[in-house]
Amino acid sequence: MKWLKIIAAIIVCSIALLLGLILFQKPSMSLAINGKVIAVVKQPLFRPLWNYGMADVYVGKEKIFSLPENFLDGSPVFIYPFADGKRFLCDYDGDTSLLDFVVDFQDSATNESRSSDWPPNDKIMGDYTRTYMESRITSMVLETKGFVRLPNYAELAEVRSYLTATNSTQTKAVYFNFLWSKEMLLLDLAANRNSVWPTIK
Repeated sequence: MKWLKIIAAIIVCSIALLLGLILFQKPSMSLAINGKVIAVVKQPLFRPLWNYGMADVYVGKEKIFSLPENFLDGSPVFIYPFADGKRFLCDYDGDTSLLDFVVDFQDSATNESRSSDWPPNDKIMGDYTRTYMESRITSMVLETKGFVRLPNYAELAEVRSYLTATNSTQTKAVYFNFLWSKEMLLLDLAANRNSVWPTIK
């Protein structure tokens, strides 16, 4: 009888947690930097946790890009708006790799600007990490007129500085999936990253 009560309690708690996660998902979130709202991420009000939805990024009434959303994977992990309102750094769990990329709407953005020397070459793997990420990132961004490219070192440094200097309340000004830690994200954005899937040591 005791085991039946324990099992029943576990089932009830699991159902309550699942319902809570579904009911308390945020349908929209502002992307702000330096106190200025740059864009808004809009998501369906009710969306199943086990299925892909879409995280749509709007500037004003215009949707500028979308990312497939999977709550169980914690994707997208992070979206950081640069103050110019023309660039957005995204961290995304692509199942086989943690992808970091910039959706770039600058007038100067061209196909050539997609090239990057980050992540740096590894002594053993060479440019495998960079090449693999470049091959995956464009398929992660949907419905956009922006260029999708790897971030440069200055952009990475800005985001790392932001994450290091801000507390958890301030971090909510950008899109940050609570399933991921700040420490893990900093590994993704490390200047010397040499793996498609960084791990905490």
